Amino acid sequence: MSESRMRLHFFSLVLLCSHPSFVATDFYFKSRTVGLVACRPQQIQALTDFKNEFDTRHCNPSDPFNGVWCDNSTGAMTKLRLRDCLSGTLNPNSSLFTLNHLRHLELSENNFVSSSLPSEFGNLNRLEVLSLSHL
Repeated sequence: MSESRMRLHFFSLVLLCSHPSFVATDFYFKSRTVGLVACRPQQIQALTDFKNEFDTRHCNPSDPFNGVWCDNSTGAMTKLRLRDCLSGTLNPNSSLFTLNHLRHLELSENNFVSSSLPSEFGNLNRLEVLSLSHL
């Protein structure tokens, strides 16, 4: 399957998500190679809800490793990288577990306090890469 991916720094997404009209509008990412790519609004809302479950003050907007990738033909979020950015508890009812098209999830170096590994990761049945390491 041919799939174009693009990324957007998480900080930029946080800024966009905090805009009052954000939920009511279509969300587009600019890609150098494929033009405009639309991400599904419900997936962006799930990511916004996930972000709101944590303290994100330590997110580095210039971190080249953090970002969101969407499939340009389906609008599904397929890759999410939020390294060294989140602080809080990863709950079993997290909106993260509704992003069922994710194939790559990078959440390493985050401060997930009092969190065990929720069995809901099993809901992400397309997941090929999961990184939760914390050194």
